[in-house]
Order: sequence, then C-alpha cells, then structure tokens
Amino acid sequence: MKIDIQHRPSYALAVCHLDAGDQIRAEGGAMVSMSANMKMETSSKAGKKGGILKGLKRLLAGESFFMNLFTAENGLAEVTLAPKMAGDIQMLDVQPGEEWVIQATSYLASGPDVEIDTKFGGFKSFFSGERAFWIKASGHGPLIINSFGGVHKIPVQGQFTVDTGHIVAFQNTLTYKIRKAGNMFSLFFGGEGLVCEFNGHGDLYIQTRNASAFGQLVGKMLPPR
Repeated sequence: MKIDIQHRPSYALAVCHLDAGDQIRAEGGAMVSMSANMKMETSSKAGKKGGILKGLKRLLAGESFFMNLFTAENGLAEVTLAPKMAGDIQMLDVQPGEEWVIQATSYLASGPDVEIDTKFGGFKSFFSGERAFWIKASGHGPLIINSFGGVHKIPVQGQFTVDTGHIVAFQNTLTYKIRKAGNMFSLFFGGEGLVCEFNGHGDLYIQTRNASAFGQLVGKMLPPR
C-alpha cells in the first residue's frame, strides 16, 4: 500500500494505491473517488474487533456510526480520501504497543490492523467547547489524520500547553489535564478558554486553526433559517 498526500496544506487529498488484496478503512463520507476494481463494504466495525458497540461509541466522539472498508481486487486499485473541512492531512505509522489519541473529527482512515476505539476525555472537555470524547488508535499500520488549517508536529519534552481547539493527535506517552488558560478574568475577557497541559515525552500534532472558533465567527454572519 502506498499513500500519497497531495494539495497540501489547504485542501489536502489522500491518494491511496492498494495492491491486490490490500485494504484500508475510512470514515463515512471520506471517499472522493475510486477505481473500478475497488470494492467498498460498509459496517460499524473499526478494526478486527467490535461492531455496533464501537459504532455507538464513535457517535459520542462526533464520528460516523458506519465506516467504509475498501479492498483492492484484481490488481492495483486506487481510492482517494478527503476530510470534510479545509485543511491538511498527516499520515502516521502506528507501531505495535503504541497508542495514539485523536481529537474528535480528526480521524480520516487507517489500515485494517489499526484498532479504533473511543476514550473519555473528562468532564472539563464539555466546558472547553470541544467534545468530551477522544478517538484512540492502536495496533499497527498506517493511520491518516486531518486538521483544520495546517498541521504542525511538536516533539514534547516535559511540559507543553495547547488550546483545546487546536489539538489534532498525540501519543499516549503524554499525560494531560485540562485547565484555565489564566485566571477567571482571562477566562471571560482574554479570549482564551480552557487549555490542555501536556506532560511527558512524545509527539503532539496541532492544527493552525480552531474549528469551533471559526464556526462561531461564521455562524453570526449566516442568515436565520
């Protein structure tokens, strides 16, 4: 399997070239195009384990209940995938024993041996303007994530603080807690809400734009229904 990411960083597209028998699983609605010999199956599974229960858990995280499994038949096949929001795509290589934690809506696709599940992010997530559930990925193989705006990698060594709306994904070797950016005055008048304080050693991916803040800005300009 070969995955090419094109049109970065604003309108990225993942072009997946699969050899005969290769498979890739994608978020519902992510498929842009596919070759004639690509077979698509829809189910609630997000890996080799689970089914309806995992589908329901993904709904809590803001993902689709159903996922699409693409299989190359009779030789080389191609499927192109894209996120719903304008932005970048990043491919990660999940190693055995490794786990990635992904912000809701940032999961795009993964190989068949990558298990996707849901992780509770804590009650404070409700008040951060983001969803209270994360997506977690484990197993081994390619993992494709997407961002709103550009994606930026930060090798965290110690402590690092990020606005909750700018988190894309991070390794579970990092611990985190959600807290106020400053004091109560800053919370209400400083334009900054809750932040995520990371500690430990591991890779962190952030996005250059905040989807929630963008939605609030644009929403004010839309005519009432």
